[in-house]
Amino acid sequence: MAVLLEGVSRRYGETLAVNNVSLAVPSGQSVVLVGPSGAGKTTLLRLMAGAVKPDSGGVSLHGQDLAGLSPGRELAGLVGIVAQQYDLVANLSVLQNVLAGRLGSWGLWRSLMSLVAPREKPLAMQALTRVGIAERAYRRASQLSGGEQQRVAIARVLVQDPEVVLADEPVASLDPARAEDVLGLLTGVARESGKTLVASMHAVELAAKHFDRLVGVRDGCVQFDSTQDEVTPEMLDSLYELEGLCA
Repeated sequence: MAVLLEGVSRRYGETLAVNNVSLAVPSGQSVVLVGPSGAGKTTLLRLMAGAVKPDSGGVSLHGQDLAGLSPGRELAGLVGIVAQQYDLVANLSVLQNVLAGRLGSWGLWRSLMSLVAPREKPLAMQALTRVGIAERAYRRASQLSGGEQQRVAIARVLVQDPEVVLADEPVASLDPARAEDVLGLLTGVARESGKTLVASMHAVELAAKHFDRLVGVRDGCVQFDSTQDEVTPEMLDSLYELEGLCA
């Protein structure tokens, strides 16, 4: 399995954010976590990324237990993140922001030198061409639209070249037309490159259009794990109702 969670729980103080979740994602599959705000979707992604550790249970990527990995080249080769806020450096060029995806592979000295004289430009330009904004390579990130910034974030993950891509609400801050465009690009790139993709989203209709497998999350629990065709209106009503707890 590309991603495997086994009986994972995680607390923040008195709040049980993730409650005994088990989830398996085969290599090359694209899966979306759906559910209301505060359901635990972001915590699940952070657990998969190794950004937080579970209080109980285990998380592994491609058979490697994340508990035994330290941040750096080994983890960067396994997992990359497309964050909701893009995490771009506004005053740096698009090209430099994309090459930040290589920092996990470069040493400290090489990383610092690349701020002055960007390295591996052809790799970055290839990624920017793939996401359709090669002509923006030398603009500052702050000069781009929201949709263009999200494309830069996707290009950055492409140059990182991880086995698993995690996307936390990747289109939440975009208007519907740009959201459709960026989400199609993200899932298309994952499919074409054979990457495993796990995303979180609020917009169920948009998620169902681009992902074959939907995992409903509420109160830190998995309420359903189904194909798009199997998800019913009743399942979604239960997932998003204002009252009630998961079983």
